[in-house]
Amino acid sequence: MSSSDLTGTEVDATAKPAAAFVTKAPKLGLVGGFDGIRGIGICMVLIGHALFEYVESWVTIVDTFFVLSGFLITTLLLQETRTTGTISLKKFYSRRGIRLLPSLWLFVGVWLVISTICTLIGFKALSLRYVGQDAAAALLYVYHLFFPNGLAVIRPDIQGNRVMWHLWTLSVEEWFYALIAGTVLICVKKHWIKQLGVLMGVFFVGIGIARWYAYTGFYQDDVTMISGVRMALLQRPDALMLGVGMATFNAYLTEERLLRWRKLFLFLGTVGLVVWFVMLNLSSGLVRKLGGPYVDYLPAGPEEFTRSQMLETMYWFRFGHTLGALAFALILVCLVRLSDWWLSRFWSLPQFRWLGRLSYTLYIWHALPYIFIFALMGGADASLKVQLIRTPILIAAAFAVSLPVYYLVELRVLRMKLKYSSEKEVLDLRTGKMVQVNVAGQVDQIKSPDRTLAAEETGEVPPSSSQP
Repeated sequence: MSSSDLTGTEVDATAKPAAAFVTKAPKLGLVGGFDGIRGIGICMVLIGHALFEYVESWVTIVDTFFVLSGFLITTLLLQETRTTGTISLKKFYSRRGIRLLPSLWLFVGVWLVISTICTLIGFKALSLRYVGQDAAAALLYVYHLFFPNGLAVIRPDIQGNRVMWHLWTLSVEEWFYALIAGTVLICVKKHWIKQLGVLMGVFFVGIGIARWYAYTGFYQDDVTMISGVRMALLQRPDALMLGVGMATFNAYLTEERLLRWRKLFLFLGTVGLVVWFVMLNLSSGLVRKLGGPYVDYLPAGPEEFTRSQMLETMYWFRFGHTLGALAFALILVCLVRLSDWWLSRFWSLPQFRWLGRLSYTLYIWHALPYIFIFALMGGADASLKVQLIRTPILIAAAFAVSLPVYYLVELRVLRMKLKYSSEKEVLDLRTGKMVQVNVAGQVDQIKSPDRTLAAEETGEVPPSSSQP
């Protein structure tokens, strides 16, 4: 008796399993606007950490970085599966480690040396006890759990002892990297990419709604709970999820559809730019001094940090992170697929792109001179005049510390990254150019960064990307 007799249907023994998903997007290649927004963003970080109370809503730039990171990593993984048929997890994590760890380890090491000396001479403010806590949390990528963004609101006593306060973002991203490669591989094999995009969209909307109703995390009114749990939604995992969702959308966006919807995309990108700019400045003390609209970012302290009280006040965090991330997602589509858009060309200026290549080093290292200069020039309570005087000093010091690390450490290490490339044509982060890489991980030749050429190699020429 055959299986068809038992089930009433005929079974084709020669049927092949469903083919894995293949992205329809052209090869990503070099997107100058990506480096450009990183360069602009790191300048905003340097100014924002110097004049925080006057540009508090510039925290939107972190949402921007997260959306960009989620999009870029997911898109490159989908591109790898099209080229090689799979994702090499070993190569993926090797590339991530080479890119991120050397500068971080050196930064933490320098702080440990400084704190050891301070401990020996009895300077308690920078004792090994407090710096060691930061170092452990940073190296184990749990900084966002124990010293999360927003900690100053619920535990100002703990926040005051932090010297690596900015590293919560790296912890969030490392957890993302730990999950995304395997997730994309499974979804490609199972043809679940569309479902992945929908799921990411649902989570993004759900977290946005939760923040709107003044939820900052889980058990947020329980003072005994881990701070990172209470403030989980202020670590903005939804921005990374939105980036993943936009990557799945891009994977289904053919050049024919892009050409048909070009005007709509440009309109939405322009609307996104306006909303993004408004969100950047809606909780700005400077705008407030000039008589413009102002919304407090978060409650001032633990006494006001209850959900019932936060529901009565329209704090920026309730809507700003969500709208800022969503607005940049609209911009991102135009940056990556419509390189002739005026904003794409502007953000692709060489000066912005150079700053963008320095952005990771500047982000890691700027905190070191900031700590000492703040202490020497009035601290957080300094007058506006003093803050304005010390801001260029802070920025200059950040570059002075970061440039040697970038040129003497990171550029040398980045050469190793090419050995773990999964594709023959990759972006060389040392030069910002597309290069051909052989099986030994050595550069054979430098290719034109023009993305039309890269798209031709996949059989999909983007006519709309080069038309005015």
